[in-house]
Amino acid sequence: MTEGDLPNRAQKMVKEWLNEHKDELQEMWKTQKIYKLPPLKD
Repeated sequence: MTEGDLPNRAQKMVKEWLNEHKDELQEMWKTQKIYKLPPLKD
């Protein structure tokens, strides 16, 4: 995030999701082929 506020719990959830999908996100960035990723599981 660069602007705005997000509650701490939500920030932790976003970071957890990011860590789970880091490789897929990097591949999408590199290839510019975007596809849907699964949501964070409870």
